[in-house]
Amino acid sequence: MASEKEFAAEKASIHNVEQSLDLSQLYGGEFEGITLPPKGSPEREAMEKRLKRKIDIAILPCVILMYIMNYLDRNNIAAAKLGSLVKDLHLTSTQYSTCVSILFVGYISMQIPSNLILEKVGRPGLYLPAAMTIWGILSTLTCVVHSYTGLLVVRLLIGFAEAAFYPGVMFYLSCWYTRFEIAKRSAIFVVGSWLSGAFSGLIAYGVLEYLNGVHGLADWRWLFLIEGVITIGIALISMIILPNLPATTRWLSKEERLLAVVRMIEDVGQRDDDSAPNSELETAEVLPQSKFRSALVGFTMAVRDPKVLNFLQMMFCFAGTAGINTVFPTIVNSLGFDRPKTLLLTAPPWLLVALTSVINSFHSDKTGERYWHMMWGPCLSLVGFVIGISTTKTAPRYVAMMLLLQIYNSWALGFAWLSNSVPRPPIKRAAAVATVNIGGNIPNIFVPYLFYTGSSPHFYVGFTVCIIFAFLGMTGATTLRWQLKRLNKKLESGHTVDGLDGTTGFRFLH
Repeated sequence: MASEKEFAAEKASIHNVEQSLDLSQLYGGEFEGITLPPKGSPEREAMEKRLKRKIDIAILPCVILMYIMNYLDRNNIAAAKLGSLVKDLHLTSTQYSTCVSILFVGYISMQIPSNLILEKVGRPGLYLPAAMTIWGILSTLTCVVHSYTGLLVVRLLIGFAEAAFYPGVMFYLSCWYTRFEIAKRSAIFVVGSWLSGAFSGLIAYGVLEYLNGVHGLADWRWLFLIEGVITIGIALISMIILPNLPATTRWLSKEERLLAVVRMIEDVGQRDDDSAPNSELETAEVLPQSKFRSALVGFTMAVRDPKVLNFLQMMFCFAGTAGINTVFPTIVNSLGFDRPKTLLLTAPPWLLVALTSVINSFHSDKTGERYWHMMWGPCLSLVGFVIGISTTKTAPRYVAMMLLLQIYNSWALGFAWLSNSVPRPPIKRAAAVATVNIGGNIPNIFVPYLFYTGSSPHFYVGFTVCIIFAFLGMTGATTLRWQLKRLNKKLESGHTVDGLDGTTGFRFLH
């Protein structure tokens, strides 16, 4: 693990590349006549601190709330199962699992197209809330379905709409925050998912216990209706608040916009746009070309990059373990408590992982280390799976459930690590994030089938598969660390890696 002194030395070694640029020519002369305090000066540091505070306040609360609703609308079917959903729609065990899984078919198929569209449109402050409005409307309409087919179609369409969100936000954050800042912000963002896991049980408890039959609606219909309407409201508010990109956010002053742009240049040594010089782009002869073709080239660059493929393997395997999120209420239900207690007991494991994931990512950013911070979460989950298979005693099994979700300590950090490792050009980064997120959601299609009716309480098949995936994910992380260390040696020797010049001081974090 790198020491904090080595990490500080790496940060200090980054050259002030803004001095070698004609800032007046950035973005068609948008910043002509604007000057910034020298890098490292007290004035510059104070200006950066104010800028980051403004952006944090504008972006983080919105995306956290959006992610809470994203996760609730995706997984509220698990809580609805504890109501009368299965009975009212006459679902078999396999049909219910298919309704859970089908969302991820739509979700996976639209990941890459959506992120490439977002990068070319360049207006995430509008694009992401618009997608949220669509999935909120669809989630609300779930309350009026009356058949297995109707539920299946609505869930598929929700998956299409939700595909824009997670990879879109991860790309969005990478446009505003440097590689030394993004892990902690990513963790804060992903806390929305963990909190929604806790809130899901609490909200479901209130709705299923007290609204069943009110105005003639079954309890699960109220659940979809209430959460869908809240989603639409948050989406409309977010359209007003969220900024777009550093160079185009008009409520920032010109000095602040220039600083936001220059920060990203200094982080890597290149502008964070597709017109920046980059050997991969030049080799692909995409300067300039149509937006459609440059998007395809960005995707091609991503899938040809061995780093991206290693991230894909690692996150796919970790997601195979983390797929228990789709059936977590069922796992908690194996403790044998009644419905109210089961719903309430789903909350503490999610609250714990929300806390540990933030601490883990903050420390990872502070030390500039990624690998070991990725490893301890899966290790704790492995302990939980072994306990879950081994005993039926209530106390140790609930301890196991507190540990199972610790795999998620590696989730946000993994995508932050990916964004650090594919910093330029942004069209490639957008494609890489979407591609890896596809791999990270494929397991959600098949994991629900592993926890079939009759497999409780030991869940031998499901837990064993999760254990295997955890080991494979840790093996992938180890391979990735070795690969990035090797690339850093090339940079240190003066070579260019992925169009990045080692003389700027840029190094891959590992």
